[in-house]
Amino acid sequence: MIKLEFWVPDAAKDDVKAAVHAIVTDSTRGPEIVRRPRRNPVNEASGENHPMDAVIETSWTVPTIKTALEASDLVRDGEMTLRVVEGAEPVLLATMHEYGDLPIYLSVGGSQIVCSVLLWPVSEQKDAARFNEFLLKAQRIIPLSNFAITAVDNQEIYELMGELSCKTTLQTILIELRTLAENAIDATELRDTFGAEAA
Repeated sequence: MIKLEFWVPDAAKDDVKAAVHAIVTDSTRGPEIVRRPRRNPVNEASGENHPMDAVIETSWTVPTIKTALEASDLVRDGEMTLRVVEGAEPVLLATMHEYGDLPIYLSVGGSQIVCSVLLWPVSEQKDAARFNEFLLKAQRIIPLSNFAITAVDNQEIYELMGELSCKTTLQTILIELRTLAENAIDATELRDTFGAEAA
């Protein structure tokens, strides 16, 4: 909820009050997808009722995100497969079947959740320096995601990333996964467009 304050002509105050009341009533009721209570297996054992589609007080972890996504009817049937990859810090691997089994890696650290997709090796990119400049300008074309270069097995790889708060909603995490998958496809098309121009 946020506070809004504005001035209206005295003659119109009753009409404005009625309109504002209707808006507030509808917005606090919320759409069906948010209003419907969700089962949270993570907290059932402790007896807590903790809807995962609301902003949460306790930060997400990789295991709780996996459990919540698997239990949520926000996820379409067969949309993704989830697996925790153990390491120094656990990482959630989400295989997005609707995007050609695209793998998205989700990690949690500090106050943020990071979702990322590995694209292609920098060494395979024609005129990498000019392409890197092109990517900086292309941020407006690929909204809500950031390009980066990361090292994997001593090889530099282009990466597409999105960041979220650790206390965001499950629905927002799911939207980020879908958006990042779509943006990864768009990034590949950008690469093909640039390659044609560079040739």
